[in-house]
Order: sequence, then C-alpha cells, then structure tokens
Amino acid sequence: MPLSIISIAKNSLKFTAVKTIAALAGLGVTLYAATILLPEEYGTYGLLILWLTYVSLVTPGTSIAASREIPILLGKGQPEDARKTQNVSLSAELVFSIVPTAVIVAAAFFYTEPVMRWGLLIIAVCFIAMRLSGLWANMIFIRERFNTVAIVSIIAAVVGPAVVLAALPSLKVYAMVLGAPVAAIISMVYYFANGGIGFRFAFDRREIIRLTRVGIVLQGLAVVIMAFHMADRTIIASTLSLEQLGLYVFATGFLTYGLSFFDDFARVLQPILWRHAGTAESVYQGFQETRRIAVYLALGTGIVIPLAQLVFTLIATLLTSKYIDSIPIFNVLSYNLFLMAIAIVPSLILNSSLVNKQNLALLFYAAGLTVSIGLDILVVRLGYGVIGIAWVTIGSQGVVTLALYYLIKNYVFDNAVEFRKFAAMVIIPLVASLPFYFIHVYLRATSMNIWALAGISLAAQAVVWTVIIFLMYRKYVSGAQFRLLVQTIRAMLPGERTGAGT
Repeated sequence: MPLSIISIAKNSLKFTAVKTIAALAGLGVTLYAATILLPEEYGTYGLLILWLTYVSLVTPGTSIAASREIPILLGKGQPEDARKTQNVSLSAELVFSIVPTAVIVAAAFFYTEPVMRWGLLIIAVCFIAMRLSGLWANMIFIRERFNTVAIVSIIAAVVGPAVVLAALPSLKVYAMVLGAPVAAIISMVYYFANGGIGFRFAFDRREIIRLTRVGIVLQGLAVVIMAFHMADRTIIASTLSLEQLGLYVFATGFLTYGLSFFDDFARVLQPILWRHAGTAESVYQGFQETRRIAVYLALGTGIVIPLAQLVFTLIATLLTSKYIDSIPIFNVLSYNLFLMAIAIVPSLILNSSLVNKQNLALLFYAAGLTVSIGLDILVVRLGYGVIGIAWVTIGSQGVVTLALYYLIKNYVFDNAVEFRKFAAMVIIPLVASLPFYFIHVYLRATSMNIWALAGISLAAQAVVWTVIIFLMYRKYVSGAQFRLLVQTIRAMLPGERTGAGT
C-alpha cells in the first residue's frame, strides 16, 4: 500500500497547529522588539541565544538512548523496567546538567558589559528550566500522552511571548530571554499536576555507562548537524559587529518559522515511513514512495521561496525599517527552505534500521561543517561580510544535501536513469526560483514603489509556476488531490467537526 501524503499531512497539521500559534506569537514579539531594540541590542540577544543553544547540546545522551528503549519495554508489558530505565537516564542527565550551568555562570563574570553578565545569569536559569521541561516532555510524549504535551506546548506558546511583550519596554534585552524560563517553569507545574512520570532519583553505574555509549553517538550526530546550521552565526559573532549579527539573526528568525513546519512533517513521516519500509518485501520497495514525497517538498518550497522573499521585503520596508538592510541576507538564505526540506527524505532513509547508514550522514555533515567554517572565515577576510557568509551557508547545505541523495540512490532507484529523471524533477523548482532573487534585487534598485514591486513580483510568480506545473508536474498536482487536502483540513477544524456531527 502506498504512503498517503494526505494522511501524513493531516497528522503533521495537528502538531503544526500549535506551532503556528507559537510562530505567530513569536513573529509579533520579533516585530515589536524591532521597534524597541537597536540592531546592536538585537545582536547582544543573538549572542546570548548562541550561548543557550550550545550549552543545550551538552548532554551525556542517556535520555535519548532511553527514548528508544522505553516504548519497546512498555509494548512488552514491562512498565517497571521502563520506569527504571527512565529514572536512571534522567538522574544522569540531571546530575550532568550541573556542569553546563556552572560554565554559563562562570562565563558571565568574564564579560565586563553588564548586559552580557546579567543576561548570561538569566540564560543559566533558562537552561535549567528548559532542560527539566524538555526531559519531562520527552518522557510523557513517548508514553503517547500527546494531549498533555500539546496543552503544555500551547501554554508555552502563549506565556513566553506574553512575558517578553510585557517586559520589553523596561527590560529590553533581558526581556527577550525571560519568556522561555517562565514558560518552562509553568510547564513543569502542569506536568506535576497531571500525574508526572513517576520519577524517582536512581543511580546505576552500569546502566548509565550502557546508555551513555548509545546516546553519545546519537547526540554527536545532533550536535554536528546543529553546529553545521549555526556555523554562520558563530563566525559572524566572533568576527563581525553586533549590528551585522543583529541583521543576520533577524533574517534567520523568519526562516526558522518556515522550517519548523517541515520539522513537524518529518516527525510524522518518520514512524510511518519506517513502519511501511519494514513491512515491504525489499528495501527498494519500502522506500520507493519517498521519491514522490521529495518532489512534493521540492515543488512546495520552490513556490514558497520567492513569495517569502516578497513578504519579508514588505515587512522590513513597511514595519521594521531599521532592519531594511537584512533584506539581501534573507533573500539569499531563503533558498535553505528548499535545501533543508528535501534533505528530510535521505536523512530518514539513512537513519532507518533497514539502511543503518547514519555514520555516513555524520561524516558528510562533519565535512560540510569544516568546509563551511573555513569558507566563512575566508569570505570575511575578503570583505564580503554577512552576504558572503549567507552564500557559503547555502552552498554548504546544497553540497551536503546532494551527497545525502547520492548515498540513498541504491536504496530508492533501480538504475541510474531513474535517478537522473528524479533529480531533474527535484531540481527544476529550485532553478525556477533562482531568477526571482535577481528580479527582486533589480526592482529594489530602481527605487520602485513597494506596492508596484509586489504586484510585478506576484504576477511573475503566478505565470512561472502555472506554466511549470502545467508542463511538468500535472501528475503530482491535481484538482482532486487539492480538494481532498482542503476537505481534510476543514474536517480538523472545531466548527466543521461540530457541523459534521449534527
């Protein structure tokens, strides 16, 4: 039975609904903060977030390893063994968390600027609160108590931005990092009030060592991928001004919202794809459907890229004029929507137990990280600044994505001809979206009225994508499929469900 794209989309939309609330709230905070904070202050906030991001990656990995074992133990009717694995893994994580917390606190006193010193102390509290909340959320999620996690996600999506908005006028940069710990603390209160996870501190040296050996590899892959995606901001923070970092962080913030929706799709696709592939007669048959999924991701992101460039131009020009210089940065980085979205398919295949080639993925990401850092430093020394770094980011991600697809070709394609035809169907949307970068640059250079620019861009986009879909993607995009998707989304809405039941 083929994978149902509609079914996967329907289930991912359940998670996306909560994330949409968070994205809208976060967007409101970003826009409001841009009216209060100077680019230098936004750069300070970006530096604090870099600290939080990197220390969050420091973990023995015991919780990650336990997350793979606990569902199996529960499925076998061994709840006590599952609870023991949980308690030992969490105990190790909690004790180890003292180390990164101490590092943050110590680092605070090496900064002479009061904003960085007090900001890092707040980040230390933020780290502890978010680590606790994240560990508990993970254990509740793997027990399939999805409603509890969803409710807490909504609480965090509302409380965090509310705290930031209320505190911004008076606390400025400090306010930007206060929302997350407050939301995390309230989340923990809710978890404890709704049954918790039955945690008791437990120490088992052998079990901790066993879990660490497994978890450290999985965490290592996560760290390398995160470092690969954070290399650009790290180089900017260490070589360029806070103002340039602020412009770059502002641009990447909008991209983060878009990429988060593809993360939801990947989370839902992962178990469905692996279960489907595991029941197929061969690896080739099990992963054949991923070709269709990759084409949908490529076409969808190809259409979104020029539209996102236009929307960001309107926002930066009309609402946040202090950040108008971030438009060229965003226009370059927007192509990461395509490159990172289509990378979902080969990543899931390589990480599956059937293929078990996650070490190769780690190798290519590590190589990409090394090359990216070297090229970032080079373009800075050559004077290309943040725009040069943005192009290096796109180039590095493109090479890694291409390498991942090359690694899976023998598991998905029967011959080289099939692979070349597929590659063409995936690359065409990217090629079609590239001219819009130059069109938008040219239209802005003419000092054209912003609304005239928007009209010309939208008209060109409508013509280009209509022609491309009609000539090349008619078997992927049909009226019947579109109507089914719309009906599925409408059925998920509370008002529609009520009406259907009466």
